[in-house]
Amino acid sequence: MDQLYFDGMAICNYVGFPDLFITFTCNPNWPEIQRLLGSVHLKASDRPDIISRVFKMKFDELLSDLTKKSLLGKVLAYMYTIEFQKRGLPHAHILIFLHPSNKYPTPSDIDRIISAEIPDQDTNEELYNLVKTHMIHGPCGFANRSSPCMKDGKCSKYFPKQFQPETIVDQDGFPVYRRRDNGHTVLKSGIQVDNRNVVPYNAKLLTKYQAHINMEWCNQSTSIKYLFKYVNKGYDRITAAIVPNDDGTSNQSQNIDEIKQYIDCRYVSPSEASWRIFSFSIHGRKPAVERLYFHCEGQNSVYYTDFDRINTVLEKPSVTESMFTSWFEANCKYPEAQNLTYSKFVSKFVYVKKKRE
Repeated sequence: MDQLYFDGMAICNYVGFPDLFITFTCNPNWPEIQRLLGSVHLKASDRPDIISRVFKMKFDELLSDLTKKSLLGKVLAYMYTIEFQKRGLPHAHILIFLHPSNKYPTPSDIDRIISAEIPDQDTNEELYNLVKTHMIHGPCGFANRSSPCMKDGKCSKYFPKQFQPETIVDQDGFPVYRRRDNGHTVLKSGIQVDNRNVVPYNAKLLTKYQAHINMEWCNQSTSIKYLFKYVNKGYDRITAAIVPNDDGTSNQSQNIDEIKQYIDCRYVSPSEASWRIFSFSIHGRKPAVERLYFHCEGQNSVYYTDFDRINTVLEKPSVTESMFTSWFEANCKYPEAQNLTYSKFVSKFVYVKKKRE
């Protein structure tokens, strides 16, 4: 995961700061899923293979809309990672790097693509129902203290927000979206909620994909490292202990010595297992990042198998050559290489690894 973080920073160094951060979550009620499950009377959780395959198709279409069809503007680069919730539903975190001519630098520009308000039910009933179904947080706080997001009596996601007449960018580089006190409300879990509980969204994407799609503006240097670490934070882990139960029941309290007896585990949901069985990508990025390695003289890495003969290994070019040493050699042979640092070298020259076999 550290390498993926550094890959993201390399892309950022090449094309600039990311502009949009999108979280796309699978909707188990998509017609494509329900059509396959309805005839056999199964729930979405019973068929993680269907969940994974339908979400993969939806995600590929979303990525195509953003990068190839330029739905939000010309895209120079992107990064994504696929994660899986405890209940098994997959979701994607996507960072979008836009072309300088298609950025959204001002609050009014942000309002053109991101909304944090409940639409008017009379003028756009479809969008109103989609926001009500997919983009309302909670309710939590005083209205529902038992909500899963509540920690120490407060919402861990900082909802409900404050009313905000206009969109602004705070001193830490995070946007504070427009949330007007305009009287628009929805009924959620028997509680009336207003714009303060709306998760920011893009109307076009929400209307097309009919799922939770959170969109955040993020073109500020102070938030970049946080975003890259969040996107590449890695998989869930648990520490479990197995102890004997004297009376054969599971109700007896046991004292667990976590130092002496523990198992460090990964939590893999059924959907993640299916996703990996299908060999779907967990991470992706464009443009590609070449990871450069360096070493001291005579200390380059040499790879071989248990069955290789020592003479065969010593005859390999990789014993004396590497990408790092080739950069030095190119500086002697090619005048245009003399002005390129090691990190810029791969943008003008290609290191052919086949000759080293």
